[in-house]
Amino acid sequence: MAEPRRQYARLVASHLVALLLPAVLANAQTLKSSAPVPTGPASGEVLTTRTPLLTVQNAQGTYVFAQFVYRFEVYDAARGTLEASGVVGQGDGVTGFQLSSPLDYAVTYWWRARAQLDGADGPWSATFSFVTPDPPPPPPPPTSPLSFTDISVASGIAPSVLGGHGVMFGDATGTGSPDLYITMNFGDPQADLFFVNLGDATFNELGAARGVADFDVGSHGAAFADLDNDGDFDMVNGTTGAGAPNDIFQNNGQGFFTDATPASMAARAEATRGIVTFDMDRDGDLDIFAVSGFQGSNDPAGERNELYRNTGNLEFTAITSGAAYDAEAGQGVTDTDYDGDGDIDLIAPNGSGRLVVLRNDAGVFTQVTPSEIGIDRDADSGITMADIDTDGDQDMLIVGVDASDDRVGYLFRNTGNGTFTRLREFTDFDGFMGGFADLDNDQDLDLVFAGDDVSYLNDGTGVFTAGPTIPTAGIDDPRAIAFADIDGDGDLDFAIGAKRSSNWLVRNNVSGMNWLNVVLISPQGQVGAFGAKVAIHPDGMVGAGMIGMRESRSNNGYLAQDDPTLHFGLGQLDAVTVIATFLDGTIRTVTGATANQTIIVDGRGASATGISHQRLAFPTR
Repeated sequence: MAEPRRQYARLVASHLVALLLPAVLANAQTLKSSAPVPTGPASGEVLTTRTPLLTVQNAQGTYVFAQFVYRFEVYDAARGTLEASGVVGQGDGVTGFQLSSPLDYAVTYWWRARAQLDGADGPWSATFSFVTPDPPPPPPPPTSPLSFTDISVASGIAPSVLGGHGVMFGDATGTGSPDLYITMNFGDPQADLFFVNLGDATFNELGAARGVADFDVGSHGAAFADLDNDGDFDMVNGTTGAGAPNDIFQNNGQGFFTDATPASMAARAEATRGIVTFDMDRDGDLDIFAVSGFQGSNDPAGERNELYRNTGNLEFTAITSGAAYDAEAGQGVTDTDYDGDGDIDLIAPNGSGRLVVLRNDAGVFTQVTPSEIGIDRDADSGITMADIDTDGDQDMLIVGVDASDDRVGYLFRNTGNGTFTRLREFTDFDGFMGGFADLDNDQDLDLVFAGDDVSYLNDGTGVFTAGPTIPTAGIDDPRAIAFADIDGDGDLDFAIGAKRSSNWLVRNNVSGMNWLNVVLISPQGQVGAFGAKVAIHPDGMVGAGMIGMRESRSNNGYLAQDDPTLHFGLGQLDAVTVIATFLDGTIRTVTGATANQTIIVDGRGASATGISHQRLAFPTR
């Protein structure tokens, strides 16, 4: 049906242009200039986005060189109505107008532009047309088994330039929908990608427009983080290429960013890989750790990691000694309380040596020999932590390479005191990490490796078996994977950063099971409350055992940030009790939390006991 509609729309558009052009030509042209020449999109082009960038070759003044402004107009070809317009300053040779609001699906539009100066108008350009993409496939009917759909193109995140590495989800724009940041690095300086979630499983790339594109010599690690405890996600971005520092971008609350890099960070220029933001000293604000280099033990002898203590007001003090500063880490880094003592530890790969385990004791780090805690395998790319058996501690998945340089995943069970037992191996995948999520909402955490074409389903005890296939045909050199409910339907979708193909976005089609999403706000006002732990119990049956436990953290595995909104599958439960334990010891208890909604658990204003039974509902979409 779409193609006949497009043919009809193009026919109408041609008649409309024929009718309008005489009127256009009759208008008095008082500006002595040539008409700008449309350069993109090509006339008649079928787009993959509903917010195209319209570009024209600049007009030329008839007698003198002038710096014009340009008016762009976009019309619905079938109805003849003006749908978008704007005035932009002249670019260098080419001027572009970025539509900020999405147009309708599968509609033919025509557009034009002209130069203006001091109230005088130049002649209109030639009129070009374009056709917006078809709508994404509809979601499956209510109650459907677990399955997956590739929506990379339909969502607007593909096709894209090569070089994807890290994937970070977070609601940076304050709309209740998770936005997506993808770090880019492929030899030449290039911008990172910031995809604003439009709320219907589609995204608009607005990195440059929002001030967070971070065009530099390439990026790997990044993290959404509320660095100033004002209730919105700022951005820490790592710079990979030598000679440039890492960056901090401050959020104005609506997803517009300004560079707020402190002098202490601007003074360093390392080849940064993984980055985490975590409260290392439990003082209520987020500190920063960045891994320098990717080889680990074989990195240059003088290379050191970056560690910064948050002193408030987006000021940071560099720490230039100690185990975290000196550790021979490479690639990603994960912030987690692996030993259950309440301090956030760091675990990082080492591509040419032993796994790096940095135990935190009140802000002082000690490097632990992996074999002392039962880890008998190495990782060269990513470490992911999750409670795979719902016993209240963090189990570990590490990804390395075997003797044939093939990727292999090693799964370890936490025995409860910060020591581990190896359970099994996973092979035959290409990605740099695996990620855990309750894909089927049955109360346990399942597993997907970045770029793999198979999911692994958990039986509830940490035993995984192959599940439904994942559409990844065409993905090349997958790196990181991160999870978020991108469309508000109660199941976890996921994005994959890919270096040598377009980045990937996969929609989860499961339905029929209940769920709950939890937004955390720390006692100090930090959205996300990194370091907090949330346990879910059947409502009124706290002593009967947990049905889920999550640790809020900055990054997982190799350069991946799951949406800080914590997701729990509830199975058939209609109501649960939620217990959130914040890093400073504050506890919030929410009883009677009904299924299939998002709630806010707010640690501010705790009573003397630190316990609140107030239920706070977050608006659902």
